[in-house]
Amino acid sequence: MRKLKQQVRRFALFISFTFGCLLSACQLEVLTPEQSLEHLIRSAAAGHALSDTYQAVNPGSSEATAVFLYLEAWLDINREAVENVNVVAGPVSREPNFYFTQSADQRRTYLIALGWPGAQVRTKTLQGSPGMKVRMLGWPDALPWEQLGDTLVITTPKELADEANHPCKQAFVFRLEMPNR
Repeated sequence: MRKLKQQVRRFALFISFTFGCLLSACQLEVLTPEQSLEHLIRSAAAGHALSDTYQAVNPGSSEATAVFLYLEAWLDINREAVENVNVVAGPVSREPNFYFTQSADQRRTYLIALGWPGAQVRTKTLQGSPGMKVRMLGWPDALPWEQLGDTLVITTPKELADEANHPCKQAFVFRLEMPNR
């Protein structure tokens, strides 16, 4: 019974923290929208993805509503990278602003960059393979990529150099899709 209570408490804390609320003692502290999004991404990359990212959201206060709206705008574009995903198998990334998730069928791997990566995304965590397609969620066209030694280099669209043209805020998702075999 004690173990079950601990598991329920951990799950409740995870759900609360993921959606912008951190329970500390008996006080409710609301995280900023940016902190909430970063935690949602970290949780998904750590294998704690939810099947429905809205299941625990019940905005009541103006702060919770702001968090909800911020997350909703980001999820409208990038949901597939954090919902029903798995941890990427292999070595843990040491790239501080990148998080990685993988679809259940293992055909799609998501690189989530915190902050705009600039003209290129460079990672040593993932390797390209012949026939792989790379897309940025929220952008209609495939992106050019190349494998330079142990570094995968993805070129971002020139049109997105201007922040006003970004499809979302704070975190940008690149989907790497492996060919059918």
